[in-house]
Amino acid sequence: MLDEPTESVHATAVLVEDRGILISGSSGAGKSSIANELMQRAAARGGFAALISDDRCVLRAASGRLICNGPNSLQGGLEVRGSGLHRVDCEPAGVIHLVVELVDSSQAIRFADDTKTVIAGISVPSLVLPERAVEAVCRAVEARLFSEHWQK
Repeated sequence: MLDEPTESVHATAVLVEDRGILISGSSGAGKSSIANELMQRAAARGGFAALISDDRCVLRAASGRLICNGPNSLQGGLEVRGSGLHRVDCEPAGVIHLVVELVDSSQAIRFADDTKTVIAGISVPSLVLPERAVEAVCRAVEARLFSEHWQK
């Protein structure tokens, strides 16, 4: 079997139910806080959620899907800014279904129905959302992944 090419990125990845979310952005943009909030919201609904990796994600293409895992040294650790790493439920890998790019609010895209990001040759739906807007980002991610889109 041929080795698939991989990309290592500064990002955080989380599974919510059966959907993987890759959250990218600059340091301090809120990646870890959003992952933590998505996991807490899923738990409050009685659903499944687990961290794949915080801070460093390794991405590769496999059978037309984007697979994410993190370094063993970071597995199960989620940063809480000012407090350090804290242990959370984790999974060693997951399929990424949505990429969230955190940007300055002036660059956020309000309606991103067809926006895609290509990573490791795989095209994945994406959202470009304001950094440090944890509640708004979580609502947008949950709506994109779990709510039916309105069609005229």
